[in-house]
Amino acid sequence: MSEFKGIRHARKKIVASCLLIFRGQSMVADVKNISATGILIKKIENEHIDGLGQGDECVLEIVVNEVFNFDVKGLVVRNDDHELAMHFTSIADDKQKDLWQLLGDRVHEVETYG
Repeated sequence: MSEFKGIRHARKKIVASCLLIFRGQSMVADVKNISATGILIKKIENEHIDGLGQGDECVLEIVVNEVFNFDVKGLVVRNDDHELAMHFTSIADDKQKDLWQLLGDRVHEVETYG
């Protein structure tokens, strides 16, 4: 068991979908949680992207409801059969407000992990 402990931006569970685009391929997934710096998505059965691995950068379209969605770029930090964890690498200035609005008070909170 690892003795490593760290601090990260607090995650917020949300009900949302995510369209992930990588090298001309796409897949739909469910959002498990989101933070100011990244996102964890749950893969939907039979949805996958060939060749997607750790270190690859993707475009994510995060759809919360019919009127609230935003897009970001993210780097894959973990990819297994069920989940995909990504660190945000680029959020357009006009989209940052949307992310902060979604996170509410959690935007400035941190939590421990490990």
